[in-house]
Amino acid sequence: MSLILPIEDWPEADRVMWATLRAQGGPLDDHGALAHLRASSLETLGIRYGRWLGWLSRTERDALRLPPAERASLPRLQAWLADLAHTAPMTRLMFVDGVIRVLSAAAPDADWVMHRRLRGALKLEAGRGEPTRKRGRIVSTRVLLEAGLHHAGPLADAAETPLEAMKRRRDGTMIALLALMPMRRRSFCELTLGQSVLVMNDEITISLSEEMTKTGVAWEASVPWQVEPVLRRYIEDVRPYLMARGNQDHARLWVGKKGEIPEENYLGSRIGDLTLQLTGKRIPPHFFRDAAATTLARLSPDAARLIRPVLAHSGFKTAERHYIHAQTIEAGRDYAALVKSLKGGKS
Repeated sequence: MSLILPIEDWPEADRVMWATLRAQGGPLDDHGALAHLRASSLETLGIRYGRWLGWLSRTERDALRLPPAERASLPRLQAWLADLAHTAPMTRLMFVDGVIRVLSAAAPDADWVMHRRLRGALKLEAGRGEPTRKRGRIVSTRVLLEAGLHHAGPLADAAETPLEAMKRRRDGTMIALLALMPMRRRSFCELTLGQSVLVMNDEITISLSEEMTKTGVAWEASVPWQVEPVLRRYIEDVRPYLMARGNQDHARLWVGKKGEIPEENYLGSRIGDLTLQLTGKRIPPHFFRDAAATTLARLSPDAARLIRPVLAHSGFKTAERHYIHAQTIEAGRDYAALVKSLKGGKS
């Protein structure tokens, strides 16, 4: 029996509630309280809420007859947590947080004070997650940059077939670009020529809209000079070669060996496999962000100030978002210059 109750099996009250929360609305209708969330975020919330309903259906079916907000009493949530004791603290936090987010959005006038205190206690327990997951797997940006450039250059030149050479140039370009412009996997996979990738005669700009970032803060920077040549070669030579193999016609930046749009999980696994091969450590895309932050923090206190804009963190108030957006371009350039000083480069 699945631990997650499928939406079609939810009690009617929960299905109506979920549909209302997601409703996009119209000229005469209000938007649902969660309608602003991306599809992936809604899917995640639905899974977490389904896990809660699945537990109730196995342990306390009578509670499913209660209104959704009323059944989520503090004792029931604590009993659920006790049943989740075998999971990691961060997992327990995510499950409970999902339930509270859904129900507090559906019943904003209810008293959620104690529930939020419970969530706060879980946050303290979870901390920053399991540190051993990343221990020994955060390498410097310089190592990742050099590995990517080597794969896209000398290793590609030594390939036995034209296809293998093109694949190596693509893969090396991905690693080198992520090294100097770390971004979340979804944003990286959704890069699109003419929209988020602007190719000009004198520079290439990466521009992520608010919809492409987790924080809702736009992010923009020029591609650093170390990576621009290999990225330009990928766009002008490699990508058309791969697109022609499958007679493809789309604008996504990254393509498969027959020009198809690769799935997000495939690109993540591909980058992890390649970094393991090139550096001896598996570095998934989101670890590139940790590499950037660690590199900056180790350089100097002045360099550490770049962590927030380089990684597009939104720790400021909403009124300061325009300031953050303006700073990302200069921060990206400053970060590239710092890496240049580590590696040595043109004057």
